[in-house]
Amino acid sequence: MHIVFCDDHADVIAKYQRIVEDICVRHKIDATFDSYKSGESLLFSMEEIILGADIIFLDVRMPGRNGIEVASVLRENGYGGEIIFLTLFKDAVYYAFDVRANNYLLKETATLKRIEKVFLDAVEIVREKNDEFILLTGIGEYRNVPIKEIRYFEVNQKIVTVYYGHRNFEFVSTIGKLENILFNKGFIRISRSYLVAKKYIRSFVYGKVFMMDGEELPVGRKYYKELKNMMKNGVE
Repeated sequence: MHIVFCDDHADVIAKYQRIVEDICVRHKIDATFDSYKSGESLLFSMEEIILGADIIFLDVRMPGRNGIEVASVLRENGYGGEIIFLTLFKDAVYYAFDVRANNYLLKETATLKRIEKVFLDAVEIVREKNDEFILLTGIGEYRNVPIKEIRYFEVNQKIVTVYYGHRNFEFVSTIGKLENILFNKGFIRISRSYLVAKKYIRSFVYGKVFMMDGEELPVGRKYYKELKNMMKNGVE
């Protein structure tokens, strides 16, 4: 599990990382950590954050881009992990709903018990997401594919190819059926033949999307408006 801290005060990062590391040791959670001292520096590494960060502890009030703005940009670009706001003010809870933040912690008054509960609740959600699979039926073979690793589906008549991790697998289905199965899982229909995981889209223009690995996929004319709206609004 990869955990990120973003705060303009090094002592706050050190304090919370030390607490979270202790929680991880006691609960046998295998975790790695990164930290950023500004919203701009975090967004500079946005691709790595979107693909690799499971939980982000994010300061609400920072010079430059504040935590609310940073969270909004991350969501708009497909980040599906857990965000926990660090704040001095309780009103952060109102902004949390707008960017689908998991919870918030009051920097100076949060007890160790409160920090542990908020963190472990986020860990549980991450584990539930990571445990999601889709069972696909190929020719003489069944395959359980981790949903979080799927980049896109490509359909050619009734044969569908799923591209995930560094592998692919052919099976029989329809793109409409896949849309229903993966509803609210972060997938976007971009043409008659492609269903794409939003978090793996780096950018898009009229007629094509650019994937994180550099691959380009075609966007159908009738699907462009919905793609634009979903990417803009951070819809999953």
